[in-house]
Amino acid sequence: MKKRNGGFYYVNNFSDVGANVDRSEDSDEKVIKDKVEEYGGMSEDRLLDELFAEASAARRRGELDDKKLKTFYDSVKGMLNAEQRRRLDVLMRALASDK
Repeated sequence: MKKRNGGFYYVNNFSDVGANVDRSEDSDEKVIKDKVEEYGGMSEDRLLDELFAEASAARRRGELDDKKLKTFYDSVKGMLNAEQRRRLDVLMRALASDK
C-alpha cells in the first residue's frame, strides 16, 4: 500500500525487506564452518604445513604480502592471551620469511 507523506510516496510492505540484501555474510560463515571442519581433525604439524602451502600459493597469486600479514596481526593480537600472542609472533615471522 502506498501512502503519501509530505509529498513523498513510500511503500508500506515489509515482505520484501532483505530480499535484495547481499548474502555474502552467510556464505562467509559457511566457508569458515567448512574450513573448521576440514582442518579441525588435523595435527598441528599438518595444519602448519597446510598454512605455509596456502600462504606460498597466495603470495604467488599476489594475494598475500607482508603488509597484509601485519594488518592481520594487528587486528587479532588484542584478542589473544600472552601464550597465543607469542605463538602468533613466531608464526608471523615464519610467514614473513617464507617468500
